[in-house]
Amino acid sequence: MDARPPYAADHEFVDAAVETLEARFDPDRHRVASALRTEDGTVYTAVNLESSVDQATVHCEPVTLENALADGHDSFDCSVAVRFRENDPANEPVVISACGVCRELLYDYGPTLDVLVRLDGELRKVALSELLPARA
Repeated sequence: MDARPPYAADHEFVDAAVETLEARFDPDRHRVASALRTEDGTVYTAVNLESSVDQATVHCEPVTLENALADGHDSFDCSVAVRFRENDPANEPVVISACGVCRELLYDYGPTLDVLVRLDGELRKVALSELLPARA
């Protein structure tokens, strides 16, 4: 896997997701936040939407994607998701990997998209296609 070190702008990008998580965290409703950066540098953030009906729960990555698409963007650069360790806002936020369904959806709209992930405890940038080898 070609895992590259992040740029300074990528750390600021993670910070945008963290700020959204800190502002909207609710252990019963919003436990994960994500950010999606378009090719022109516009950043969209969102939180997941928990529902009492499991099938109605919406992960945050599709929400960021929809917001960007609704604003007319169709070219994407990078995605990241964050949560608090043990879902406790007293703990520091950590970068997490998008689930398989969200990876597939992001690939449908941004096959050249990069994602930020933690590998061996370090933040790395990886091509989304490397996380979906059957799609590439």
